[in-house]
Amino acid sequence: MKYTQVQLGKTFIARFDDSEDLLEGLKEIIKKENIKAGMIHLLGAISKSKVVLGPEERSYPPVPHFWQFDDAREVFAMAIFAWEEDEPKIHLHSAIGHSSESKVGCIRELCKIYITTEVVIQEVIAPNISRKLDNRYNASLLSID
Repeated sequence: MKYTQVQLGKTFIARFDDSEDLLEGLKEIIKKENIKAGMIHLLGAISKSKVVLGPEERSYPPVPHFWQFDDAREVFAMAIFAWEEDEPKIHLHSAIGHSSESKVGCIRELCKIYITTEVVIQEVIAPNISRKLDNRYNASLLSID
């Protein structure tokens, strides 16, 4: 385990609208506001996404089990982000539901908004937080140097 004390910085609230790409929009705000690390909380609805629901089996590096959908679903999510080299990397876990079906997973790529999604981005200030690719897991892990 590694940890460090951080200070809370700026807080932003954003509304994403129908058909916008959530991940691209979050990265745009993070870059524009020069936020080096932080947390994201969101709620709303999404219409199209690709989500990892866990590994196919317990192996290293894991082979992700992807799930895709293209209908309208409710979403509640939380993320931690930090930069890996010149790009912010967002680790976004979500609860996604429709009718009587709910799933929990990591939104990795493609996430289109359905009607609206409301977001809070909270900056954390700590000069030693980043993300680094760990080849053992083929994952960008939080690095606390």
